[in-house]
Amino acid sequence: MARVDPAIVEMPADPSVGAMPPYPRLLDWLGAEVDGLDDAHLDFDDHDPAREWMWWSIRRQVSHIAWDTLVFSHRRCGALLWPRGDVPEPIVWEHHHLGPAMRYDRVLDEDAYWAVPDLLEKVALGLSWLERVVTEQPIETLRATHASIRGTYFWRYVITTLPRGAGVDPDRPGYLRYDLEGSLWMVFYEVLAHIRTVQRLRLAQGLRTRVELPRVGYLRLPEYWGETDENGPSMRRLPQASPAD
Repeated sequence: MARVDPAIVEMPADPSVGAMPPYPRLLDWLGAEVDGLDDAHLDFDDHDPAREWMWWSIRRQVSHIAWDTLVFSHRRCGALLWPRGDVPEPIVWEHHHLGPAMRYDRVLDEDAYWAVPDLLEKVALGLSWLERVVTEQPIETLRATHASIRGTYFWRYVITTLPRGAGVDPDRPGYLRYDLEGSLWMVFYEVLAHIRTVQRLRLAQGLRTRVELPRVGYLRLPEYWGETDENGPSMRRLPQASPAD
């Protein structure tokens, strides 16, 4: 397996470099790891509370990656991708966005999108949108585009892998503040971590992995590389005020 130079796939510490993630590599890596798997391999899971990383099968890992790339692009990059408002609808957005109208738990509608080729098609679309953002927009625009998002213990943990672009919002207790440069790197790391989980699910079934993933981003953390079966921090929201308040 060919090694990938981590410098190509990691947010550069020097802000003057301005390099952005190589999203097409993710599709190549994911495609290699799911190619040729039968339904038994794709749907293998384990709901033991001590092994949360195994709760989603390989198929659902792929579905989550599709959901993540599509929904993030629509929610955070829509104004840059479709400034005239001509937003495509490859999925029913209101059914897939986080919130009270959300019908599916961070995966695509499984009645409509179950076959892996269909899921990979949606992954390819979401990654193509992200690639458009990082190739069409100057780094100054990405750094000037901010969002303050209700934080979770999980997000507060994983943003420690970024040299900049994300942190605790000093003006809003319980919130995290991201610029779009940081957010786009986090989506890259998120997908990479799920591809690593696909590899771990292969290994748990006695299958070899197909690619050598770079240990960058979330994968520097022991829970997401697989050095431990322990769960990472939860998605429970950060408190908005101290008990004294």
